[in-house]
Amino acid sequence: MKNKRLIFIGGPMGVGKTTLGQYLVEHKLDNAVFLDGDWCWYMNPWNFNDENKKMVVKNIQYLLNSFIANS
Repeated sequence: MKNKRLIFIGGPMGVGKTTLGQYLVEHKLDNAVFLDGDWCWYMNPWNFNDENKKMVVKNIQYLLNSFIANS
């Protein structure tokens, strides 16, 4: 299996994190996925509690592990 890299892109709102992540996947990185952490919290009603934090972390782990297993 080829070595994998996990790249975190951080910063304040509006600086271009999403744009950069999408650009990297579309133009610079082979065999890559862009996982927008904000998307993982997109729910209604939005409730930041321990139960939802655990759910979001489990969902992110599942998505990343599935990508790694299928790459």
